[in-house]
Amino acid sequence: MIKYKLSENQMSSALAGETVILNHKKGIYYGLNEVGACIWETLESTPSSASELLDVVVSEFEIDKQTAENDINVLIEKLLKEKLIEVAQ
Repeated sequence: MIKYKLSENQMSSALAGETVILNHKKGIYYGLNEVGACIWETLESTPSSASELLDVVVSEFEIDKQTAENDINVLIEKLLKEKLIEVAQ
């Protein structure tokens, strides 16, 4: 099972229920909504798999499992592409 963790290329801050992330290398800011912020906070505390993130999101928000799974997979792909997260070794 692949687990993900935050990369060292970023710094983040929680603001009014959202998370703002700065990619140091690119000098670009990114914003995450409440669900994305929940995922980010989970990854801040411990490397997690997509399945583990799904369990957290479904327990915290009123969302069906299939929609949450699709959204998490899209977010993971984007965060990996922007090098904000990486595969945990």
